[in-house]
Amino acid sequence: MGEMIQKPDTNPIVVAVLNLWLLGGVGYIIMGQKKKGIMSIVATLVLSCFGIGVFVPFITAYDAYLLGQKLQSGQAIGENENGLEFLNAVFKD
Repeated sequence: MGEMIQKPDTNPIVVAVLNLWLLGGVGYIIMGQKKKGIMSIVATLVLSCFGIGVFVPFITAYDAYLLGQKLQSGQAIGENENGLEFLNAVFKD
């Protein structure tokens, strides 16, 4: 298990919007999930070649929102923790 991230000043809406508008991963990077953010950006770019990359930012925005809420409430999250269970198949801690 990786390091735990604590950022109670995280705004869930800001990280969600960053993921939605900036290739699906910038919000993760701001939260401290750098590896996950980079993987999301790469996935967005690669899947865009097949016409399905547009879905990645929507999924990661909702995931970032859920994690942002957790951080804002004072809880810690893991480096690769997910708010959406099905993302565990891609991002594992």
